[in-house]
Amino acid sequence: MIDPFRNPLKTRLGEGQPCVGAWLSSGSPVNAEAMASMGFHWLCVDMEHGSTDISQVEAVFVAAERHGAAPVARLGSLDGHLARRLLDLGAAGIIVAGVEDASAFEAFAKHCFYGPDGHRGVGLSRCNKWGDTFEDYKAGFRPVLVPMIETVAGVKAAGDLAALKEVDALFLGPYDLSSDLGAAGDFNAIPYKESVERVRQACADNAKAAGIHQVAPDKKELQARIDEGFGLLAYGTDVIAMRQALSGIKELKGMP
Repeated sequence: MIDPFRNPLKTRLGEGQPCVGAWLSSGSPVNAEAMASMGFHWLCVDMEHGSTDISQVEAVFVAAERHGAAPVARLGSLDGHLARRLLDLGAAGIIVAGVEDASAFEAFAKHCFYGPDGHRGVGLSRCNKWGDTFEDYKAGFRPVLVPMIETVAGVKAAGDLAALKEVDALFLGPYDLSSDLGAAGDFNAIPYKESVERVRQACADNAKAAGIHQVAPDKKELQARIDEGFGLLAYGTDVIAMRQALSGIKELKGMP
């Protein structure tokens, strides 16, 4: 379980150290534990595109924490009530897809903080050892909150989003952003590169981390993103990693 006195992921981001994680698409605790044992700083249950529902999340969080990976969840929308439930289950951070408006994200963030800073409901749950450490958790824990920039409108709002005190990083979704720009998957297109730079600059101007998904599990590409200054990195997904490891099976003799 996360340390009730601090959030290690938030601390590492604040210190400017690269935080490398991955998406968990399958909802498998076995996958989560196996990936955590590889040394990832965080693992994110993908509740936007993945198959995981709220009843499966706790087991995945427990598995990730077993080897020191901070459990994170990605939401498909600004669902404050779902965020509350995930935080009660022990989430260290919440990533939200497709954010385009700073005011809307600020309102969402209120669900992630106890009063007087917000209106998160008080529950004696896993995050505070069912009440045993509630006061310590309430006083010391702050979630990592990350809006994803995946559209032209999101890029335009990047400066306002990065300026929010509740925001720890802005996270670029390369495929969605390139698609919204009219050239899906073309990461060399000038409009895409300009958009990425605009988001990175918004983060730099507000002392926030810039994040990005390195979709293909390629160590050289991951290092390149770190060298470019990205501090919050998703390195593939559990399912993509499995498929890549097994690629070429159809080339074997006797396979259809």
